[in-house]
Amino acid sequence: MGGAAWALFAGISFGVFQAANRRANQLIDPYRATFGLLLVAVVGLGVFSVATQDLSLLASAPASAYLAFGTAGIIHFFFGWTFLGISQQRIGAANTGVVTAATPFIGSILAAIVLDEALGPLVLLAIVLVSAGVVLIARRSGAGDGRRLTYPWFGLAASLSWGTSPLFIRWGLQDLASPVIGVTIGLACATALYAVALISGRAPTTSGRPHGVRRWLLLGGVLVAVAIAAQWTALDLVEVNVVVTLQQVATPVVVIVAPIVVGTAIERWTWRLIVGMIAVIAGSTMVIWAN
Repeated sequence: MGGAAWALFAGISFGVFQAANRRANQLIDPYRATFGLLLVAVVGLGVFSVATQDLSLLASAPASAYLAFGTAGIIHFFFGWTFLGISQQRIGAANTGVVTAATPFIGSILAAIVLDEALGPLVLLAIVLVSAGVVLIARRSGAGDGRRLTYPWFGLAASLSWGTSPLFIRWGLQDLASPVIGVTIGLACATALYAVALISGRAPTTSGRPHGVRRWLLLGGVLVAVAIAAQWTALDLVEVNVVVTLQQVATPVVVIVAPIVVGTAIERWTWRLIVGMIAVIAGSTMVIWAN
């Protein structure tokens, strides 16, 4: 299977994962749901790393590589996935999926600022498109007057986390040239930190373990582990902009799948959702190719 096919497969897997994750945090709080997904994913990626990677790289890697990958994992998984779960509970998986489609756009802007990577002249138009898409996804609320907008801050926070983590991944890869090992280290750090937060009572969890939640956690964890492995396989075969562009398929996938899996009114398709999705994907894709 070629790199483009792997990237497309990763995007579809990420989209279905978001729907499964929403189903899990529909049953329990987003903190326990995120920890369960992390636990399954780190085991899956650990097995994949042992089977496919040169583990001797771990012995020769400096502490800075572990620090960079660990920081990337905490930003991407501990914070990013937590924000994802909270956002899904507040505005639904479909709306959250559209907002998080702004991740490549945010990542490109941050890379331009921090890594001095140039952006093309299409960036201004991309900013307008992404901003318009996010505004369309904003939920109207307040005293029935329909005039106040509640912006999807947690979805944007997830995008900010996912757009920031590649900076640390880039720094980590300078000293340990294995993205799969790197992301496994990051997942392990995020999982360990989540365990500490849950044990210490820092995360506001709810009680009870509803029937069927383990099935959704297992499905979500397996899906995201497969998606990450497919993503990095694609990155090893084709250009980054091809991979990131094709992974944008995750957004329409979650928009289509979420109403089926979750089955709540908040997941229904609306013109604001569809137009916002088109605007965000178009803006992010323009930045990817301009870069």
